[in-house]
Amino acid sequence: SSGINAEWPLRPGSMSILKPLALQKALDQANTGGVYAAMLLNQSGSPIAQAILDSERPTASIAAHIWKLNAASGDSIRGGDLENLMIECDQGKVAVGAVAQYILCLYSKQSTETGLLMTKFSILRDHILPPLSSIAES
Repeated sequence: SSGINAEWPLRPGSMSILKPLALQKALDQANTGGVYAAMLLNQSGSPIAQAILDSERPTASIAAHIWKLNAASGDSIRGGDLENLMIECDQGKVAVGAVAQYILCLYSKQSTETGLLMTKFSILRDHILPPLSSIAES
């Protein structure tokens, strides 16, 4: 079990209509163990969906910009696809990566174990990828 509610974020009978409440619920479930924000962004950094605890306000556009720059560098340097990126800052940590045509970001406190943050990121990405991919294809 992935630890995320198995409710599918697509409306039954449709492969192109996202269920916003199910997506919101999946993002909400990531916000434990030091993770205080989960955001799904479009390529320009505008939030599609977000779950933020307390008064924390992560900067989505900066995370999207960093992802795009590093993904481009990773593709040219390694000759492959960059799956995700972990950024450590003075104020905390950010896990960022592509999910279909969107960007997923998880923000955590500095004290959060890197392995825990990346595990949560991978589980959430794997959970929301199928429905988001079917939207991208339609």
